[in-house]
Formats: sequence, C-alpha cells, structure tokens
Amino acid sequence: MHKEFAEIYDVFMKHVDYKGWYKFLKSYMKNKGEVLDLGCGTGEFIYRFLKDGFSVTGVDISADMLKIAEEKIKSKNIKISSYKLIKDNIVSYSHIKKVDYVICNFDTVNYLENKKEFEKFIDKSAENLKKGGYLIFDAVTEEIFEEIFENGIFLDEEPEYTSIWRYEKLSFEKYFVEIDLFIKQKEEENLFRKYNEQHNKFIYDPQWIVKTVQSKGFEIFDVAKNPDFGESRIFFIFKKL
Repeated sequence: MHKEFAEIYDVFMKHVDYKGWYKFLKSYMKNKGEVLDLGCGTGEFIYRFLKDGFSVTGVDISADMLKIAEEKIKSKNIKISSYKLIKDNIVSYSHIKKVDYVICNFDTVNYLENKKEFEKFIDKSAENLKKGGYLIFDAVTEEIFEEIFENGIFLDEEPEYTSIWRYEKLSFEKYFVEIDLFIKQKEEENLFRKYNEQHNKFIYDPQWIVKTVQSKGFEIFDVAKNPDFGESRIFFIFKKL
C-alpha cells in the first residue's frame, strides 16, 4: 500500500462499525489470552483487545499501516505493553509461540492469490494456534459486487479523497478489481494525487472453505452472518483439534 493510502485508511474505513464488529468477535473469545491479528491494518482491533486484557501481535504487510497502528495504540494510553507489530506476509508468518486466537478481518482472505494460498494461510494458522484455540475470519461471496457496485462502478467521495472502483469477472472464482484513488494534498487545497490499485478478488465456495479447514485439523464451531457488516459477508469460526 502507498504511504498516502495508509494515512487516509481510517477515513476510508470510517463507516465501519468497529465497536460492533469487535463485540461480535468477542462473543467467540470468552477467555483472555494471546491474539494473533493477521492483516491488522491500523490497529483498530488491537487497542480494543489490549484494553480488555488480551495480549496481541499484529501482522501486516504494510510498514506504513503498522506505523499508524503504533501511534494509535500509544495515543490510547493503555497501561499494557503486551503487544507486538510485525511486518510480514500472513500466509507465511510463523509465531514464536502458539496463541489462543488467530483472527483475520475485512475479507482479507479474498485477496489471497488462489486456493493454494488460502490453504497455506490455514496451515500457518493451525501451526500458530494452541490446541483448542480459535481461528476466526470472514470472507465475502460474489454477491458483494451486486451489493456495492452499481452498473459495475462504485464511487466513493469524501473531503479527503475520491475513489472510483471497477470490476471485471475473470473466471468462475476470480474477479479483477481496479481502483483509481485521488488523494487531496495537504499543501495544495485543489491539488489531488492519483494512485491506481489493481488486484484480484478470489471468491470461495463457503462449503469448500468448511471442508478445507476441517481437513487441516479444525472442527467447525460456527458459521455466522451479521447484516450490519454486509449481507455478502460470512464469518467462519473454527476450533483447533
């Protein structure tokens, strides 16, 4: 991610009900323990877990996101220092010791390259989890494109930026998504800097997800939907055997 995008990420995500999402996650995390937050972004969940007495390791591939997460955590004046922020790939990251919970939010798994990458993600999560630990992640179905795109385009206009999203279906499971992002420059009121992001969004069959994760040494604990976080989003909660 570009540094400029990291700086406006929280503005980009300002409509997300983090408080409600966190409460939803916590409903499956009854006991305090160590949390591995994969794709942690700017740390919105990390400081909430720290406030509630969990220890947390946040992993993200963007150093700029992690820098903002560090600043955010310190600004909260939390009297707990049991956290780490690590720049790494969530598919290959190996934790020093096994944790109680592995979480991965905001359909991050849909941005993995293919099913093989997803399986690597599950293998590493199993490796990093204690026996009886929980793996919690969400994925979106292809209905997301009908949900947020109108005529194949999604326009998001804010004082700090304007973004134009387009998508194209490449195959039964893969979609191409392109984002033109115009970020207002602080030094010039009417000057915008343009960035172009291109990536693939991989759509999994929910039944395939369940069978695959079960084959990796997990049992299914729950599969849930919460319309507050999008009709096309499915939460998967697995327990390590």
